[in-house]
Amino acid sequence: MGLILANVFLYLCAIAVGIMSYYMADRKHRKAFLEARQSLEVKMNLEEQSQQQENLMLSILPKHVADEMLKDMKKDESQKDQQQFNTMYMYRHENVSILFADIVGFTQLSSACSAQELVKLLNELFARFDKLAAKYHQLRIKILGDCYYCICGL
Repeated sequence: MGLILANVFLYLCAIAVGIMSYYMADRKHRKAFLEARQSLEVKMNLEEQSQQQENLMLSILPKHVADEMLKDMKKDESQKDQQQFNTMYMYRHENVSILFADIVGFTQLSSACSAQELVKLLNELFARFDKLAAKYHQLRIKILGDCYYCICGL
């Protein structure tokens, strides 16, 4: 009888050790899965933010300048060296024209129209400006309030 009880106790201990081992391994696997998932989320978020940054730069700067800046930013990330001065992205261009189109009497117009009508009017006007700029190979630089800035000759 004592031998049977000892064997039962030994089997129960072996089962308990097996269950504990399984539980600990399962926790490690779950933790590794969660860490891999978080790492993947961070990577995807970083890629999305990088794409947004690139799109923002392309909406503000000419493509060749934005490409050069992005290339330099990636180079700086890989080298991790500190520069004393920032790189200047300036180029000399001949025969360049800049257009500043401002609406005369905009203040009176804005007081006479509702905000919705004013936004619709500006949207239609600037959409026409954009079409004309594309047609004549102009580059829109900025829209600021009622002022439209574009450049040609680059």
